[in-house]
Amino acid sequence: MALSEERLLILKMLEEGKISGEEAAKLLEALDSGNQGAPREEYTKQQKQVNFQSEVEKVKEKMQDWKKEFKENIKTYKQSDFDKSVEDFVDKAEKLGKNVAVTTYGIIDKMVDFVGSFIDTNAFNVFGSYKVEDRSFEWIAAEGMDVEIEGANGNIIVKKHLDNKIIVRSKVRSPQNNADEILGVTQDENKFLIKINKAVNVSVAHEVFVPVIKFKNIKFSTSNGKIYVEDTISEAFECKTRNAHIEIIGVNSDKISLNTKNARIQASYLISKDIDIDTTNATLDIKHVKAEKINAQSTNGRLLAENLQNLENGNELHLNFKTSNAWIKINMNDMLNKGYKVKAQTTNGGVNLLIPQIVYNNLGKQGLTGAAVEAESSNLNDFEQKVFINAETANGYIEIVK
Repeated sequence: MALSEERLLILKMLEEGKISGEEAAKLLEALDSGNQGAPREEYTKQQKQVNFQSEVEKVKEKMQDWKKEFKENIKTYKQSDFDKSVEDFVDKAEKLGKNVAVTTYGIIDKMVDFVGSFIDTNAFNVFGSYKVEDRSFEWIAAEGMDVEIEGANGNIIVKKHLDNKIIVRSKVRSPQNNADEILGVTQDENKFLIKINKAVNVSVAHEVFVPVIKFKNIKFSTSNGKIYVEDTISEAFECKTRNAHIEIIGVNSDKISLNTKNARIQASYLISKDIDIDTTNATLDIKHVKAEKINAQSTNGRLLAENLQNLENGNELHLNFKTSNAWIKINMNDMLNKGYKVKAQTTNGGVNLLIPQIVYNNLGKQGLTGAAVEAESSNLNDFEQKVFINAETANGYIEIVK
């Protein structure tokens, strides 16, 4: 029997160590079951599908060509040109994912991992030929201040320290060596702001040290650079970038907002009433969180959640998780006596609830055509603490474990 493009790809990924033997077996089994009884025309269509790995290599080579072109034409380089190139790259990757048969959606996860790692590690080193200008800023911090720091084509790294000052060490790259014109700084008793006055052909990265006091608003934003934050306290907290990942640890804020594109988001040890997390074409990884509401959304990327708890003295926790072409896995690590109400829906996948004493109000058909489940704990209203979960994906499985 001739091997299909998909089957060859699975075997190649196994040979290269990109998937385990168990994963390969499951994919091959799903592929066989999906082909049983399929019309000849559909089988022929699958045979003609894109060779995934070779197309990925073509995209990667194209991205390297873009980098080379930008370095050679750095004087005429525009930020919009590079952003457009990244968008083209990701759009191509996304189309490749959609061309893979439904039964091999696990491979799409591998593609997403490739996109994220390639963008994070290779894509944005077009400013290396510029001279670095170092700048340092200090300001006495006070409770209730606003802190807003903006970068461009560079990372923002934020850490706590024991001093009572906000300290920022900035690295600026530009063809004109005009760091003082690029950075706009505002300091008074109510705010500490660093803005970018000129964002064309520049790279601005920051290392930030903040004291452990409660600020009013904290906002970090950049482009094509990662954001890493640990141990901050505020009324509102926001991180925004694109084409680079976000990682926050130990953030305590009434409202947390994390937004990027084409890169993963990792959030752990958070305390917040309201959390919004949004990315595209990448994985969301959320662990050890106390909250009242968590909205997490991606496309073509996995949603992983572990040890999500109610706020202290909080009676309800609402989880709204949505993605596509990937699976959702929620492990509540619940050692307490909580009540659950779950609504889970997927196409071309299944739903697995491992929650004791759960009553199914609606159990849709389970199989390759999808599944829809509505269930709740027996005597839900008798529980002091409740968890409401709404999970939705396409071409992926949903697993929720108490």
